[in-house]
Amino acid sequence: MKLKASTLILGLCLAMLAVAASPAYARSTTGFSAFHVENQGTLGTNPYTCLGESFGAVVNNCSYAVSLEFDLPTDSPGEKGITVQNYWKGTEASGTFSCQAYAYSGAGSAYPADYAYWGQINFPGPDYSLQLSGFLQGAWSIQLICWNVPPGGGIANINWTE
Repeated sequence: MKLKASTLILGLCLAMLAVAASPAYARSTTGFSAFHVENQGTLGTNPYTCLGESFGAVVNNCSYAVSLEFDLPTDSPGEKGITVQNYWKGTEASGTFSCQAYAYSGAGSAYPADYAYWGQINFPGPDYSLQLSGFLQGAWSIQLICWNVPPGGGIANINWTE
């Protein structure tokens, strides 16, 4: 029994060392699982009633453009990469929009101390995977906003490094 217990303990220690020594791991979410509406669209309308899901993608089935926001949880500071895949169906017009990434401290709005702008990606049509990156200071939060997603457009998947 001692041999089995010591083998188990040794195996657990090796597994913990492997995790501690491994490079940053990735997190992933589908667009529909993670979205919030950034704007309320046309006055008197509710975009939540016309945003739909297609194989995990959040798709704009509204008759107007809708901006979508995504929270990207992270547990540690450092360099982070974000890959955004837009919806694979549609036309060039429905797949043409931009997304921007921001990091926030949660302490206010005095740039650059309390937030960081990480840049913008521009989708030229459907079925693209584009990347952004930035440095996360301390226990900050990451937010991705896809502005004015046109009717028929959407976000399929988001991956980011932890």
